[in-house]
Amino acid sequence: MQKRKCLIASVLVLCLLLASMCCAVSEDTAQGMRIEDGMARQIVSYTSAQSLDYSNADSEILRLVVYVETDYDTDLDGKPDLIKAVVQVPRPAAEGVYRAPVIYEARPYIAGIDLYQPSLPAPGTAPFDPNTLRTQPEKRVPKGSMSTVEAALQANPSDWYYKFDNDFYDLQYMQNLTTYDDLLVCGYAVVQSAGLGTWGSEGIECCGTDLEAEAFKCVVEWLTGKRTAYTDRINNIQIEADWSSGSIGMTGRSYAGAMAYEVACTGVEGLKTIVSVAGVASWYSYLNAQGIPSGLFDVYGSMPKLAIMCSSRFFSGADAELLPLFEQYLAFQRDEEIRLAGDYGDYWAERDFSSRCHFQGSALLVQGFNDVSVHPDQFDRMRSALMGSGCEVKAILHQNGHVSPANEQTKTDILIGTHTYTEWLNLWFTHTLLGVDNEAAQLPSLLVQNNTDGTFSGSEAWNSSTMSMTCEEKAEYTVHAENAHMSNTDLVASTMDDSSGTDHLVWSIPVAEPLIIAGTPTVHVRAKTENVDTPLLMMSAVLVDHAESPFHSYGYQWAEVLDQEILEENAVNRGVGVEPYSLARWKETLQNRIIIGFGSIDLHNPEADYAPSTCTTRETPIESGAWYDYTLYLQPNYYTVPAGHTLELYVVPFCGFSNDSAFYDTLSEEELTELGFDHASMIPFVRNYSFTVDLSSLKVNLPVADKTEVAPEK
Repeated sequence: MQKRKCLIASVLVLCLLLASMCCAVSEDTAQGMRIEDGMARQIVSYTSAQSLDYSNADSEILRLVVYVETDYDTDLDGKPDLIKAVVQVPRPAAEGVYRAPVIYEARPYIAGIDLYQPSLPAPGTAPFDPNTLRTQPEKRVPKGSMSTVEAALQANPSDWYYKFDNDFYDLQYMQNLTTYDDLLVCGYAVVQSAGLGTWGSEGIECCGTDLEAEAFKCVVEWLTGKRTAYTDRINNIQIEADWSSGSIGMTGRSYAGAMAYEVACTGVEGLKTIVSVAGVASWYSYLNAQGIPSGLFDVYGSMPKLAIMCSSRFFSGADAELLPLFEQYLAFQRDEEIRLAGDYGDYWAERDFSSRCHFQGSALLVQGFNDVSVHPDQFDRMRSALMGSGCEVKAILHQNGHVSPANEQTKTDILIGTHTYTEWLNLWFTHTLLGVDNEAAQLPSLLVQNNTDGTFSGSEAWNSSTMSMTCEEKAEYTVHAENAHMSNTDLVASTMDDSSGTDHLVWSIPVAEPLIIAGTPTVHVRAKTENVDTPLLMMSAVLVDHAESPFHSYGYQWAEVLDQEILEENAVNRGVGVEPYSLARWKETLQNRIIIGFGSIDLHNPEADYAPSTCTTRETPIESGAWYDYTLYLQPNYYTVPAGHTLELYVVPFCGFSNDSAFYDTLSEEELTELGFDHASMIPFVRNYSFTVDLSSLKVNLPVADKTEVAPEK
């Protein structure tokens, strides 16, 4: 009898242990997902939807389109705009087995790129009130509802798999939908939207505005159950995201990286984390530099030009009756850029999200130091704004250009320490959206690729300590813009020759011990000019690493990406059935000179500082021949200068330009017209000016890191 009681007790204990183990498994597998070594692992079979014959009937991944209702009516049809979102959700989540965390990408490009030529009125001739786009009609009244599974069974692949003859870059929606397949098969849902004014959506493209951010925010609100979406744009059949856990992470590169930041800054509930790759934080500082257009583009109206590219709603002549309204709005934007001429104002303030961040989640920022499209200062501004909002912020900083370390175009990935970038993304989202304690939780503030050997190291240093160097020479030097090189390739090849010339001056600083620059260098210049009636008096500073013998580095090539070497074909496993990536390394080059950082300022704006809001029109014009103090903020970097090298500071008229700028700069008004350019919209850079520098005033402030705190990432 006693033995029987003991046996019963043992069985009860075993049952309790099994029950507790089941609870532990439920927690460890993140409510239906499978977690191993801190990463989410594959739980559903992969099916490709890149076919018009695709069906959800036998797929473990359900794909469908929903239309999320926004608050505003930007196309003035009397109804709140609906924006299209493509949803990919693992079937177990759709059927209620678990609730899926969501990877959300807001990227206007993904619906296709349109390059139609708008018919805009002459600058200043057609005033437009942008508040016209801010009407808020009554919301639709749902006439029924449909479940995700029901809607998926009725889904039409042509909603996401299509092509148009006038899609300049031959993009298809489905091409980008495969980017996150590795996370999709691991149980994450993936939601992507191109937003206002794109193919399948309503509204007009409101590039970079709070209207755009608010529309993309609505998708997050639908995913958290706080907003309505419909199965189509006509029948008002409501559909809920009842498969969503309400934990959302936004990610994407370039424009999508900017959208992640813009939506985060709204403070929307449910957005737990962002992973922004080369995202724009301030459209002002993307296109301007301390009171002057930066030269990245050649014409005023860069924001409407971007809006035109993303206005895929008008593919193949669709919705042509809406074009007059859209073109009025485009003309307004162009005219505002012309009016401000590089200065900050309300137009740019609306497009400067770095000045109003209300995000309380976490952020992983990814930036290439050799990005000549979205410069590294955007990462720096984004990081400061997020930290100021109380966010936990980490960064992966690499030596390539305008790419993600896991490159969806070339199907390659790199090792960052012991993990590929693909694995780091998995670790990050599994940590931030599922609460798993993994290696992402121990990431240093900065995970930086060394410019000398390509290894990644952890560091906490960024704009933390300063080393100052002052020029001892007591003299004045005049720099002439007349024959100065505007093209960056000419600037590197011809101007930077360690001796001053008529179009530049150089100050050389020997480096006796290794030096690690970590942050934003600043250059103080005291200068004067007699050409005060000339607009756009650009003065630039370029900091260069020079050595007599060529050295290995990844420095500025003024190209989009570095060349790469494939180390192992198809070595990066992204899930059974998912296309693998190849493991690669980025190639160094042998050079005598590498640009560390550069910056420009308008001589008309001596008060212009790093914050865009300081770059407003000066109340009192500068006086001819009067001395003014200028502080130029160079592009930030994390850069090791070896002992025995020389730092060279070049003061030049122009820097930051595309090579096309030098070409257009030489053309007449008639020649520009023949090429399709509106001469009145061209940025009026001139060469008929000079400025004089007080050499004794030259001062370089370098943010430096202590060599002992930088350790290789294990």
